[in-house]
Amino acid sequence: MESPTATLARQFSRMEIFSTVPAGILTQLAEQSAIRHFPADAVVFRKNDPGHALFLLLEGSVKVHDEDYTVASLDSGACFGELALLDEGPRSMSVTTTVPSTLAVVERDVFFNVLRNEPEVTRKIVGMLTRRLRFQTDRVVEQLRQREQELTRLVDERTAELMQQKEEAEMLRHRAEQSEQFEQQFLANMSHEIRTPMNAVMGMTRILLRKNPREDQLRYLESISHSSQALLVIINDILDVSKIQAGRMELENTDFAPAQIVDLVVATLGFRAKEKGIGFDADVDPGIPPVLIGDPVRLQQVLINLTGNAIKFTEAGSVHIAAHFLKREKNVGSLRFEVRDTGIGMTPEQSARAFESFRQASSDTTRKYGGTGLGLSISKQLVELFGGKLEVASEPGKGSVFSFVIDLKISDKQILSHTSESGNEADDHLKGLRILVAEDNEYNRIVALETLEMLLQDVQVRIVENGRLALEAVQQDSFDLVLMDVNMPEMDGLEATRAIRALPEPLCRLPVVAFTASVTKSEVQKCYTAGMNAVVPKPFRENELLEVLHQLVGKRSSDTGAEHTQEATPGASAPKTDLAFLEELTGGNTARIRKYIGLYLDSVGTALPRIEAALEADHADDLRRAVHTLKPQFKMLGLAATAERAADIETSLLEGGLPSAREHDIRQLLGEIRRSIDLFRDYLQQLA
Repeated sequence: MESPTATLARQFSRMEIFSTVPAGILTQLAEQSAIRHFPADAVVFRKNDPGHALFLLLEGSVKVHDEDYTVASLDSGACFGELALLDEGPRSMSVTTTVPSTLAVVERDVFFNVLRNEPEVTRKIVGMLTRRLRFQTDRVVEQLRQREQELTRLVDERTAELMQQKEEAEMLRHRAEQSEQFEQQFLANMSHEIRTPMNAVMGMTRILLRKNPREDQLRYLESISHSSQALLVIINDILDVSKIQAGRMELENTDFAPAQIVDLVVATLGFRAKEKGIGFDADVDPGIPPVLIGDPVRLQQVLINLTGNAIKFTEAGSVHIAAHFLKREKNVGSLRFEVRDTGIGMTPEQSARAFESFRQASSDTTRKYGGTGLGLSISKQLVELFGGKLEVASEPGKGSVFSFVIDLKISDKQILSHTSESGNEADDHLKGLRILVAEDNEYNRIVALETLEMLLQDVQVRIVENGRLALEAVQQDSFDLVLMDVNMPEMDGLEATRAIRALPEPLCRLPVVAFTASVTKSEVQKCYTAGMNAVVPKPFRENELLEVLHQLVGKRSSDTGAEHTQEATPGASAPKTDLAFLEELTGGNTARIRKYIGLYLDSVGTALPRIEAALEADHADDLRRAVHTLKPQFKMLGLAATAERAADIETSLLEGGLPSAREHDIRQLLGEIRRSIDLFRDYLQQLA
């Protein structure tokens, strides 16, 4: 007599989704699956129940419904609950039997463990999910779902490649450095491949939400928006981990108000605590200096990660943020930040694993609360970059306290000034802009056009599909600015920008903004090196785009573009310097400005011959030390692009590269330094 496992495996083999799976694999799947019997009109699962398993209909029939509205009827051989394989969040529909039915239940972990080498099954599951969601939406949402299907396939392919690379790296340890370089390139490619369609998904969703959708459409659009934001957070987390592990994460040093950082965290996450009905407050020690010097973005990222976790794992009680001032030594202050909650807590064993990448306290926690397990790992490493140590004290059922102590320089300022124009003024300055958009992706062209028309009054937008057409359009018509995609057929955005910079006056001074899904430091640097004036990453935020537009063309006049001419001219790009930074640093003290510029001129005068000699001798260590000495001075004087180039060259030399391999970049650096000498000498004459 045939065993129950064999019978179940045979039933699996008849299902279309398993048609390509070998019999042995199906037997393993059958052994780890549960069989459940339901009478007629029984509830299989309800809407908003947590999803963690795939259901296979062996006998009978079920209906998928939202309250009284039936979305689909399924018979033997069908499956449902497939969304749980991709997202463990609450279910969006209920499922009820219509006749006595027998179901096989495949847990999420079982599915991926047994079928990890059968991507065809996952592809079919995703396809089924995509088709059902497409059935529930209008034509535009159908197009978005098709793009999501493509995106999912790309993620599966890239993930498989990454797993293979990791296995090879484990077997061939002596090639670890080469494997790491492959991984970095893969992450850059993955970021670009995912961000390009994500820009279309998020942009079109944002546009549709502004067009008064029906109530049922609104629910689907909001779901797409939330899912897209969650996916973007995961992508950014992965890139942050990559930067930190490669030693390429650098903290900024700028003035910021610590009280404002805490207030921003409370404002950002307060609604989540309110939704859960838990208390949420913050306490900032009045003894903390009003203005400190450090990286406010990364500090805020740490506090948001810790606070977000605390809210997520707290079902009752409260979450509390506290910032304490411990001591002051000369111009350095020690601060202790802590996030306290009354949530589920952790055992000592779980606490010891809490900061590991891709790990959570337990598999039950992952299934119930979701998440990638990267937030605490990134927070720990960022705190270490600040020079501190992230610690946790926790007890099951009584909550957790995450805390860290960091030392920050104390600014001479007593108040942080902000200068910005009002929205009405900005709108007036941007009214009637003539913008050329070069974008090869059809969906991203739609997003760019509709977004610009919504944001700007009387805007005139012309769209072309590649860099060659953009170059022709610039020579034929008059534009205020070009939004240039980087990766395009026939002629990419970098090549097109270099060609624009080679045009005669005044066309060579036309502002060009990179619209790119490649957000790694090296890719962004390529944009500036090609002569682009700014970079707006995809998926883009409307306020980021408006800020760049205002900076470049918001105050058009007869000399518009003059301030960008030096940076944009190919082969002779003078360094772009933010002298306002130096003036703010010195409080406008002319004597101190002269002192800083004088020190810079002395330093580069000494370093230039050292760099040239090391380049001629192809001596990496001498060249690296000379560049390393100048890098902080570039930042101090507001030479951001030059500092980026110097950091890139230094990193290349640290990784074993020779100066001869980067001769072009090094000579560009030398040219920028020489031109900065002329720029600052002229500036000193103006001060005299």
